[in-house]
Amino acid sequence: MAEVVTFGEAMLRLSPPGHGRIEQARVFEVWPAGAELNVAVGLARLGTSTAWVSRLPRTPLARLVTAPALAAGVNLDHVLWSDEDRLGLYFVEAGRPPRPTTALYDRAGSAFAGLDPDELRWPEILTGTRHFHVSGITPALSPACARATEDGLRATRGSGCRTSYDLNLRRRLTTPETARAFLERIAPQLDVLLCSDADALELFGEDSADGLRSRLGVPLVVVSGWETPDLRRRTAAGETTETIRRPRLDGAEPIGAGDAFCAGFLHGLLTGDLRHALRVGDAVSALKLTIPGDAPLVDPLEVEALLDGTATALER
Repeated sequence: MAEVVTFGEAMLRLSPPGHGRIEQARVFEVWPAGAELNVAVGLARLGTSTAWVSRLPRTPLARLVTAPALAAGVNLDHVLWSDEDRLGLYFVEAGRPPRPTTALYDRAGSAFAGLDPDELRWPEILTGTRHFHVSGITPALSPACARATEDGLRATRGSGCRTSYDLNLRRRLTTPETARAFLERIAPQLDVLLCSDADALELFGEDSADGLRSRLGVPLVVVSGWETPDLRRRTAAGETTETIRRPRLDGAEPIGAGDAFCAGFLHGLLTGDLRHALRVGDAVSALKLTIPGDAPLVDPLEVEALLDGTATALER
């Protein structure tokens, strides 16, 4: 029994050292990756009991990708295993202005994309769970993954389990039209929607948390973006509206900062009010920028120190 259950694919991320190009690479740095896996690891490291649901091949690569989750104490009892499929990969070139960071996917035909939704016994998986989290990446991977996402969200209704959905639009996997149609379909099953202002604008033509809440009927909406080139903002609309601002921080590893925010935000929501959740999410996200790899390998004491010692920097 876990307080939070997340559902999604795991991959390996391969990156040339430093700011090298893939075509130059003679060696690659290898990191476990996957949005919902990152969230599960972050939550577990913060002290929230977490289970991650997925499908993996029985290979050494899968053991590599699950190592951080096992080390953090994430429950993997509901992971499905395959003897025939492959693990998805993606390659990242870390850019430096004016060259952007770019990603190349090699995930077609992965074990996760080929899952059978009927193998996931959601009522059993979600028994005693307080929160179920998934991102827009998962339903974009295959029709089976989309159905499994809907099945999981539907299974929470009437159980007292809250749900959250990180929009996480990936244009290499889906179109804005398809992503919008799916979100509108599942909106009645959502308690929390998290998204960037850029994704909100592309899908709905507005980046107001209040506007999205009214349009979709989701009780709590969190929108993040840049208010100015140097100022990060996160706005939440629910029973109250809060805006948290902090200076833009450039760190060693921007990948995974959004997942880190989700982990901190959900942990904060389970342990406090909305304002506390926003602050914890931003603190975990800021710390993640200093940590190589995709997962937020944070320590709760680091988060507390950041919140206590730099409160004026985190919210001005």
